[in-house]
Amino acid sequence: MAPYPTTFLAPLLVLVSLYAAQKSYIAITNLQQYEEKSEKAAKYLDKAAHELYKTRFTQATGAATVLVSVISSVTLFFRPNTSPVLPFINVATTTAAYMHITNFWRLKAQVPFVTGFNEGIRKSNDLRRILVVMGVGWAFTGAVGVLWGE
Repeated sequence: MAPYPTTFLAPLLVLVSLYAAQKSYIAITNLQQYEEKSEKAAKYLDKAAHELYKTRFTQATGAATVLVSVISSVTLFFRPNTSPVLPFINVATTTAAYMHITNFWRLKAQVPFVTGFNEGIRKSNDLRRILVVMGVGWAFTGAVGVLWGE
């Protein structure tokens, strides 16, 4: 019996997902440097509290999407005949995460002399671009799986 083509695609998806995880981790740690100040501001300003919540939720969305992709990639590698729906679920999650992260970070300006925060913004934008690659990779994997008849 010939190996499933998705068995060869899964390690690539794992690598892309782990690269995305690295960017997500860096973004989160850089933004956390300013969390204490943000929490103090949030006590006095509703807008600051709302922005802090949205920042945390957006970063969690990216991290959760990457985690789902890593788990799915590993699953696909060890069980290549997994349901062909799996790749399309990942396409949906990466698309949703991309849109959510884009809507939040698109209009955020970098702040002069606040390098950690600016690096967090840059890494979040890097993550957005990697999510596109992940989504395309999952779509391709799903199409190959369907065409191969897995």
